[in-house]
Amino acid sequence: MAELLRAIRLGKYLVGDKLPPERELAARINVSRATLRQALSELQTAGVVSVRRGRYGGTFVTRLPVADRDAGIDLGELDDAVRFRLILDTAAARVVADRDLSAEERETLIAAEQGCWMPLGSSAEDIEQFRALDARFHLTIAELTGIPSLAEAAATTRDRLNALLDQIPFIHTNVEHSCMQHARIVEAIFDHDAEAAATLAAQHAEGTEQLLRGFLDGK
Repeated sequence: MAELLRAIRLGKYLVGDKLPPERELAARINVSRATLRQALSELQTAGVVSVRRGRYGGTFVTRLPVADRDAGIDLGELDDAVRFRLILDTAAARVVADRDLSAEERETLIAAEQGCWMPLGSSAEDIEQFRALDARFHLTIAELTGIPSLAEAAATTRDRLNALLDQIPFIHTNVEHSCMQHARIVEAIFDHDAEAAATLAAQHAEGTEQLLRGFLDGK
């Protein structure tokens, strides 16, 4: 179940999305179909997914799982996660800026960047949706490096980071600033300005680090 939960938390599948057919989904997350069925049953009980019958039926994501807000904060985990994220995101931005992206890859990156602007309300659902869309944007850049190990490390680190972000208040102005930073990173990538892309990615990561440390260092 952990792999499927991570895929949902990281924006692979958003609220309202229909999950792939059982055989395809099991292959994607590298589990047996029996294990997948058990995981889906547990997630349905938890209200994360729902099953619809009929011609247009299937398994749909109904809400995004979040971390336990009452969990204790491990400052060693915080330090490791934010520092490793900085390394991964700056390296990924630099690599992708040096690449000649295909038209399809460019469209994928634009869609991931623009999607972050969508859920800018203040409801709990909007907050959860933004976390997933924000993760999807950063993981899109990691995947566009064409380096599977980097993309996997970025996914694991983003999942750790989101668990920490779930412990702090959702600040609307920070989200809008974050979206503007995303747009500047994409612009630098499309301009093949690797140094600017890396610098902007570093500034973006450092902003998140400062926010997390400000709220969690004394928790």
